Amino acid sequence: MKHSLYFPCALALLTGALSTSASAQIVWTGASGSGIFREANWDLTSSTVTVIDSTIPIADNVILAGPAPDARIPELPGQEAFTVADGFSVLIDNMRVFVAGNDGLGGEAGGANGITLNLVNGAVFETYFIRNQTMVTIDSTSVATFADPANPVNGSFIDLQVGATLQFLLEEPDEFRNEHLNKVSVQGMPASEGVNLLIEPLGSQGSTITVIPPPVGANYCTANVNTSGSTAEMGASGSASVATNQMTLECASMPNFVFGFFIVSRTAGFVMNPGGSAGNLCVSGSVGRFVGPGNILNSGNNGAISLPVDLGALPQPNGPVAAGAGETWRFQCWFRDNDMGTPTSNFSDGLAVVFI
Repeated sequence: MKHSLYFPCALALLTGALSTSASAQIVWTGASGSGIFREANWDLTSSTVTVIDSTIPIADNVILAGPAPDARIPELPGQEAFTVADGFSVLIDNMRVFVAGNDGLGGEAGGANGITLNLVNGAVFETYFIRNQTMVTIDSTSVATFADPANPVNGSFIDLQVGATLQFLLEEPDEFRNEHLNKVSVQGMPASEGVNLLIEPLGSQGSTITVIPPPVGANYCTANVNTSGSTAEMGASGSASVATNQMTLECASMPNFVFGFFIVSRTAGFVMNPGGSAGNLCVSGSVGRFVGPGNILNSGNNGAISLPVDLGALPQPNGPVAAGAGETWRFQCWFRDNDMGTPTSNFSDGLAVVFI
């Protein structure tokens, strides 16, 4: 039987750890094995919590962080959970938490606020279900797997970051669409299949849900046709997040087997055929060149180049400069070409990236 879904109004429930009291936390150590209900496996010195039991909601924030050993929720009588009191949070950081049977994790019944569960830094959470307003966030490196074929996201909600993986072992894609799609968001925005979410089969009975990365940057300016017969086009993959620092510049539809490199500026511009080039320069002001070791690239037989860039050290005439959140930087590709057999150069269009 499917239960009704409670949608929280506050975005903080999805992304932040709530606390209803001035408590500290309990910290997993795994000192006496994997049993999650063994007090000897926890550091309780900073907490008023003294008992870890499936029948008693834990009235404190819970930290399970590697390199501590895996934590195991054992087979429990009935169908129970590792239960956290209303308004508190659970953090699984760089380690695995898993169930031995058909049990799970969740907030206490009747709670007004629910709990948050944050999976970060390669966390692995393998559960039968979550319940009672458990607001899960899965970061770009982590995975959550559900084994319940009936209602594993019972009265709860899941937010996915780019790179996160969500798996249902016994719910086919159509079942996920019908029962859980409206319980999932992508970076705080409603999930929409084919727009920001990809739903694929997992084996013969399950489904895997991943995020479609949003485009990085916006193209601008006009490139001229090069000897490939097309105009070279800029692109970027990864993230525009300065903190993440995982952005790769790309240029496609170049001539085959020519050398090229990327240039960068904070300022847009337009100069036709600069210095006798066959292309258009789309940046101005202080223009830096990615020409360090390994940065001048050959387009090969695909007519394309790509370069991971360090957002903390974008080249500029007076030395590297770090990109800042809220700043717009503009990128372009400059490459060798020929005009009726005469060696020349050409340019791609421009790519404006607003960093966050």
